Amino acid sequence: MAQTSADGGVPAPAVDAGAPTAGFDVSQTPWGPGRKTSGELFRSAAVPVSEGPLRWQWNRFSLAIGGQYIARADGRDNRDFASGVEDHSLGIDHRARLSVRASALERFGVLLEFQDVRGWGSEPNTVTVTPNTGLHQAYVDVKATAFLDVRIGRQELSYGEDRLIGNLDWAQSARAFDGLFLRLTASPAVTLDAFGMVLAPPAWLVNGGARFHNSGSYFTGLYARARFGKAGLDVYGLGLLEDPSSVALGFRHDDNRLTLGARGFATFGGLALVGEGAFQSGKVGQADELVLAGAFAAKATYTLAVWGNPYVMGEFSAASGDGDPSDGTQHTFHQLFPTGHVHLGFMDYVGWQNVVAGRGTIGFRPWGAHVWLDVHHFRAWDPRGAWFAANGSVFLAADPSRVDGNMGTELDLSFTVPILEKNLALAGNVSVFLPGGEAAGRSTSTWGFLSVRSQF
Repeated sequence: MAQTSADGGVPAPAVDAGAPTAGFDVSQTPWGPGRKTSGELFRSAAVPVSEGPLRWQWNRFSLAIGGQYIARADGRDNRDFASGVEDHSLGIDHRARLSVRASALERFGVLLEFQDVRGWGSEPNTVTVTPNTGLHQAYVDVKATAFLDVRIGRQELSYGEDRLIGNLDWAQSARAFDGLFLRLTASPAVTLDAFGMVLAPPAWLVNGGARFHNSGSYFTGLYARARFGKAGLDVYGLGLLEDPSSVALGFRHDDNRLTLGARGFATFGGLALVGEGAFQSGKVGQADELVLAGAFAAKATYTLAVWGNPYVMGEFSAASGDGDPSDGTQHTFHQLFPTGHVHLGFMDYVGWQNVVAGRGTIGFRPWGAHVWLDVHHFRAWDPRGAWFAANGSVFLAADPSRVDGNMGTELDLSFTVPILEKNLALAGNVSVFLPGGEAAGRSTSTWGFLSVRSQF
């Protein structure tokens, strides 16, 4: 799915990849209007907004109000590939957001973003508490100097094509982190980000009344980016520090992973190339297994400069897996916090872990709409290892006797139709998954959705 990104115009199938427009942090997702203030589209809330509808400036202060409403109906059949088991699902859910952004003295800014997420008909038709309503983002921005931005609070993170770090905008609840973010801007083309996020708070646990243990889980990172016209390079180091001791008293162990990686892109006329690779190491598990894992992705898109901008895209990606849990080494790549929905099939049956995937796409954009067909084929890196879904959960358990790594093939036919350009869009999709390998011959799984996205 080609989506013009802020990366020098490189087409990329990334959520919220569209370049920002004037106003209140508006961006375009593959499914319609969105809002983004992180990663490539970072903009400090301390920067005053331009005047316009629901945007005001006076002296050196500014205030902006934004809203978003998304309603989506989707249905799925045969998730377990067994036609004899009734597992059909059909439902409608929504996301409603209200955002307030203010700045003062071009030095300080604040953003509060409230959201309500719920499935239609999931609550009784009576006056009830609304547990699905709360803060999605709430942070303060400080421009400490002309080259240093500081953000503290609950915030989205999103980098590159969201393969490892994404805001998961497809999910109605989306994803946000609690912590501290710093951006050092050496020039408009060169930046360095540093962040530390709390995933689980520390808990002081007593061991027999004699020893205390400081637990908690954290996500940290350094992310550098350099842009050279229509080419660029990202280099990053990410730390995932998890301590399960808060789950079981007396369990003294940390799961620590370090991810080192790089991402590059370039355009040559109508040809856009993007590649990314990552290596992981660390210690995990009660036996302190050594982590040695890796992943990569390479993609080429060619767009014709004719009516409708038709394009073709080919992609190859892989992530290591582990079929021998007893050898003292963990080879399964951990995909961290991606927006997986846009990379390995819209049905979300496959994640960037223990997989080898090929993808071909054709699409075009008539009259501002976007229609495209993705064909994915998936195989396991190690057939004995677990098959992981897009959210990182185990979709099919590991089996040391399994020799066929053919997971299957997925076809996704999708469209997006803008109604009011940046403010309203319809989107839909029909997907089919044809299981392979040991599941070959079993029933296919189908899925589809229809959504409306509106924003001001």
